Amino acid sequence: MEYKKSKETRDKIFNLAKKSFYEIGFKKTTIRNIAKEAGINHALAYYHFNGKYDIAHHIVDEFHQKAEVAFNKLTANMSFEDPLLRLLALYRFGLREIYDNEWDFNFYVEVYQQSYYDSDLVENCVKILNFYHYPIDRKKIDIAVLSTSSSWGQLYTNEDLPYRDHFTHRDIMDSIDIMRWSYLGFEPDFIIEKIKQSEALLASLPIMNIRILEKQ
Repeated sequence: MEYKKSKETRDKIFNLAKKSFYEIGFKKTTIRNIAKEAGINHALAYYHFNGKYDIAHHIVDEFHQKAEVAFNKLTANMSFEDPLLRLLALYRFGLREIYDNEWDFNFYVEVYQQSYYDSDLVENCVKILNFYHYPIDRKKIDIAVLSTSSSWGQLYTNEDLPYRDHFTHRDIMDSIDIMRWSYLGFEPDFIIEKIKQSEALLASLPIMNIRILEKQ
């Protein structure tokens, strides 16, 4: 019973946060306001989540799971012998959905202003390095994932960058992928070729209108 109550409270906080992020935006949403809406003490909200960024990261995880389900259905007849090609195509598939919706895109960029440890990406890195018979260095993988994820958000928001307004989504995606995989030992030209292949694959897949934030 206590577990059920705890889960119900957590789900309520989570859903109210999604509603608030959608209606008033990420910046204006606070844990205190979410807790007040939920009818609980804000300390209890912090028991379930480590602040609004933590909630937002779970929302992003939820989106990526939905995107992967859709991607798997669309590519069910394709053979992915190379896990790196699949991962590049999968992440670009999800980002394409985000780029297609300004509201989701703005939310996603704001969320990535704080370091985000993507455990699924870490495990995918391990699988890919194993596939290519590269040594597994967990610390190095963690650095690659955290640093490139943070860089992605900064490339969209750092106003000190002289050419920021001229960066395209493709420029940013390519640079992040090249940085991440080069750090893990791959040659840049090899990654660039894999990116081209993933983009060619992506061109055959439709936009699915998968949303991060929707009216609750």
